[in-house]
Amino acid sequence: MLKTKIIRGISEIVDFYEVYFIDLWGVIHNGVKLFPGVNDVLKVLKKKKKTVFFITNAPRRATIISKQLKELGIDNNVYDRIVSSGEITWYFLEQKIKKTKKKLRFYHIGPPRDDHLKHGLNFEESKNLEEVDLIINTGPWGDNDKLENYVDILDCANKYSIPMICSNPDKTVIRGDNFMICAGMLAEYYENIGGSVEYYGKPYSEIYNYCFQHLSDFDKKKILFIGDSLDNDIKGANIQKCDSLLITNGIHRDINKTNDNEIDKIKMIELLKGKKIFPNYASFNFCYIDK
Repeated sequence: MLKTKIIRGISEIVDFYEVYFIDLWGVIHNGVKLFPGVNDVLKVLKKKKKTVFFITNAPRRATIISKQLKELGIDNNVYDRIVSSGEITWYFLEQKIKKTKKKLRFYHIGPPRDDHLKHGLNFEESKNLEEVDLIINTGPWGDNDKLENYVDILDCANKYSIPMICSNPDKTVIRGDNFMICAGMLAEYYENIGGSVEYYGKPYSEIYNYCFQHLSDFDKKKILFIGDSLDNDIKGANIQKCDSLLITNGIHRDINKTNDNEIDKIKMIELLKGKKIFPNYASFNFCYIDK
């Protein structure tokens, strides 16, 4: 029997948890603007002295994301820490460089806005796949790109057995009302043709271990993961044996009722059973709603 409970708002479960690991894209904002009511929820969590970590598969460092949130209308006093897949990627690249004790050459797949991920690292960028040590994949070069635009590059890279670092395991994201491909989709193709890929971000353990290290005192039973992706947010919670809340107005919006801010329970059950990934709770959006 499916045990996922549909709730109307965080108020129904807020007293059960002390630490909240909250996704950004699809929960707090859609890449363009905040979702209605999110600031209200965050202020309530702050008032109740809850610990809030924003955990995101954005291939950017935390300082950059903090500025973006500020521009969208999220003050830094309503959360405790930002942990991004970009930050984790940077940290592990730094460790990799220290171990090799030489300047590594890399090929970057990703837009110019992600160039800061290379700052402070002993790297040399090259556009020649024959001479690089690894590929850093932060996502497509353009927001409207398709996977087929990268097939030739990835096929060529695989011929040279170049390992890939994927700094965003997400395969798709919604920006505004449009779906976009992410680094995870390129990495998935590369793996499928035999390429070697290291992933940093949800649902992989490195990002959660980093979070746990920055919690002074915690009980996993008191942590709630909140996200809109079954494959990343909820799967990550399942692996870590933590409770989770699926927000359905993100990439899984097809399971919502048409023209109604409600979840279609039948569609939700089919989706969860099909993926074999199960949240403890599901809600249409990230809102509070008093009891």
